[in-house]
Amino acid sequence: MIDFRHIDAFRAVMKSETMVQAAKLTGISQPGISRLIADLERLSELKLFDRSRGRLHPTTEAHVLLEEVERRYAGLQAIREFARSLKDSAASPVRFGTVMSFGIGFAARAIAAFKAEHPQIPISHTTGSSALIADQVTMRTCDLGLVTDNADVSSVSSSVFASMDLICALPSDSPLAKNRIITAAMLRDQAIIAYPREDMIRWGLTNVLEEVGISYSRASVETPYSVNICALVREGAGVGFVHPIAAYDFLGHGVSLRKFERSLPVRTLFVKGIGSPLSAGAERLGEILTKTLASTEKIVASSLMA
Repeated sequence: MIDFRHIDAFRAVMKSETMVQAAKLTGISQPGISRLIADLERLSELKLFDRSRGRLHPTTEAHVLLEEVERRYAGLQAIREFARSLKDSAASPVRFGTVMSFGIGFAARAIAAFKAEHPQIPISHTTGSSALIADQVTMRTCDLGLVTDNADVSSVSSSVFASMDLICALPSDSPLAKNRIITAAMLRDQAIIAYPREDMIRWGLTNVLEEVGISYSRASVETPYSVNICALVREGAGVGFVHPIAAYDFLGHGVSLRKFERSLPVRTLFVKGIGSPLSAGAERLGEILTKTLASTEKIVASSLMA
């Protein structure tokens, strides 16, 4: 049976034109090269060399065979290069998904920082529900993701990425913006932009506001995402409670951010697949996401003190 040893010996002889040089190229003894060439001719039933005066003269069949061998070697070299590129993560795309709060400005800043370091690595990003992102990580269509802590993460590896309190988003020209801390009582006469009834965030807010006689369930505007609430606040449609990461994108754009008197915690989980390590590129993206979180939190915290 012809194997790679025969082909390597044949290629070396064709390149060097002598058994001695072929032996040096391959690290095989000269008798070993001779034996492999003889085996190749026997197994292929081809005469590959004319032998005269101690020299080898390739036959027409040998030259034709060499062309095919070189094509296969070119493919093998491409595989070697591809394998090296995977080790360097140069050809291994990074795919990640986030819930909407982290899906616009935050993701854009992280991607920009990643591409500044690794311009050669393709990266893709998707936004969606926590269930969708967790499913994509499970199915390996995403390498990692950021989801809310009420998501089913039984099929992925998860850890706490961020734990923050919701904050109040107010129109910059609102009299309430003069206060550093907003109380529930201050919101009695305000148009409140609410989360949908099925959203768990709404359940907590409903209890807090009803304690001071505010019916959160009668809000005139409902929308599912903090980014939508911020946009509505900017346009003067009311006030709302938002995720600090989403609110960052509206700083200096008609929206003032203030602390609320009560803690309204929201946690975000970092998820990745079980049983297989992240690529070097995905690992680095995870580090950049953490750095982006720290810088974003710092800037939002400063705005709350203004």
